[in-house]
Amino acid sequence: MLAARISKLLTAIAIACALCGAAADASAVEFTDKEKAKLAAGKTVKKPLPTSGNSGFYGGTGYTLINASPEVLWAAIEDWGSYPKIYPKTVAVTEVSRKGEQSLIHMEMGHALIRAEYYMSIEREREKWMLSFRLVKNRPHDIEDTRGYWRLFPQSDGKTLVAYVVATQIPMGIINLLSQDLIDKIERNLLGVPNDLKAWIEGPHGNRYRTAFAAK
Repeated sequence: MLAARISKLLTAIAIACALCGAAADASAVEFTDKEKAKLAAGKTVKKPLPTSGNSGFYGGTGYTLINASPEVLWAAIEDWGSYPKIYPKTVAVTEVSRKGEQSLIHMEMGHALIRAEYYMSIEREREKWMLSFRLVKNRPHDIEDTRGYWRLFPQSDGKTLVAYVVATQIPMGIINLLSQDLIDKIERNLLGVPNDLKAWIEGPHGNRYRTAFAAK
């Protein structure tokens, strides 16, 4: 039963990646009127997968509109050293190596009591404004699996629609050690990642990326 659930969730993520990866622009992403109003109000639209939360699996998509160009956002997404300041429960992120459009990064997540370390491979498709990530299973990892991508959709008004698709499987041994409050926050934090980026970019910290891009 567990294997079937895992297979179903990973298949859903693969299909979502393929569909969004093939999208030419933001018009390919369909939103309800309520979701459009939410985006226009500066809020994040969260779309969990139907099975998210089962057997330690969490995933779905988060969308938000950010007042910045894709070039500026791309620079921020690759600013690994600032991740602990941008995203909750992020302890440290380090780029171990890079070759062309691929990188290997080391992630350390958690808090004072429980931490999880693992490595992810990063693949960039700049022409699509897409950055994909996947757990490297032949290196030490404290989680079962994680994969997904960032996708940036430039808008005519200078803003960018940010899509963040993710699926993560956390070992039940860790889940069983967490309080229900922390468990409830896992999915909210995962799908709220675009909102964290929005707060960072639209605040004073965003000026560094705008200045660097303008200087090129």
